[in-house]
Amino acid sequence: MSNGIYTAYDPKTLQRLHDVQVQMLKDVLRVCDKYSIPCFLIYGTAIGAVRHGGFIPWDDDIDVGMLREDFDKFCEIFPRELYHDYELLTPLIDNRYACTVCHVQKKGTTFISEVSKDLKCHLGIFMDIFPFDGVPDRVGDQKKLLRKTTFYGKLLFLSGTGNPHIPYTGMLYHILHLGCLIIHFLLKIFHVTPDKLYRKFLKACTLYNDKQCEYVTSYEYTGSIKDKIKKEDLFPLKKVPFESIEAYIPNNNDEFLTKVYGEYMSVPPESKRINHAPLVIKFENNMD
Repeated sequence: MSNGIYTAYDPKTLQRLHDVQVQMLKDVLRVCDKYSIPCFLIYGTAIGAVRHGGFIPWDDDIDVGMLREDFDKFCEIFPRELYHDYELLTPLIDNRYACTVCHVQKKGTTFISEVSKDLKCHLGIFMDIFPFDGVPDRVGDQKKLLRKTTFYGKLLFLSGTGNPHIPYTGMLYHILHLGCLIIHFLLKIFHVTPDKLYRKFLKACTLYNDKQCEYVTSYEYTGSIKDKIKKEDLFPLKKVPFESIEAYIPNNNDEFLTKVYGEYMSVPPESKRINHAPLVIKFENNMD
């Protein structure tokens, strides 16, 4: 799931980026199949799979989902199976990484976007992994949990940068920008680091995982409760073509994507397209 910025790529660069990411997805799915870890395309990547048979033509990342218990298992086996070529990135692994979403990134590469330019950790060509956690049954509990996860998620990002993307102009932009800067420096002054905030975020996300929840969601964004999905509707996963390989999507993929995006099969105009607006891309061996 991308942030609301769009920059057109040079076609050769985008194709090269896609080639690296397809291989990354292939390697991750190989390991998941080996250890019986269900892993499914989600969000824009799932749209690309059903609408284009691969990437959305201007997209520049891969989004996959896993249930939390499967994600924890994946993190355990990662050092044995994938560490030679890839890095796993969370605030618990590198506390300079101030984002809620887990990255798998290609070693020897660099990918710096407008949104991530202030982060001090190394950022490479990546794919995002969204763990799915339990949603409480009561609406009041859902709202409370959403407030908590959103609060810690936003604080986490502001602990890494005081200059987030603000989709407004004029006086409102300046007010929000000043507020973000103040919060950022207060977090620095009081030594509130990304790993500390991420632990609080995880505690909130996983609060109901020991319950028999009908629904699950990824709490990494503010629409998480609206976009909740029945756990039984995720499975069995369906296999679909994605570029030169095959991958999996949720069993009720159409219903889920419609809930998140509305009518998603029509190609949007350029003014409504989204990617990660790269500032720096370097492939292996520091070759541009």
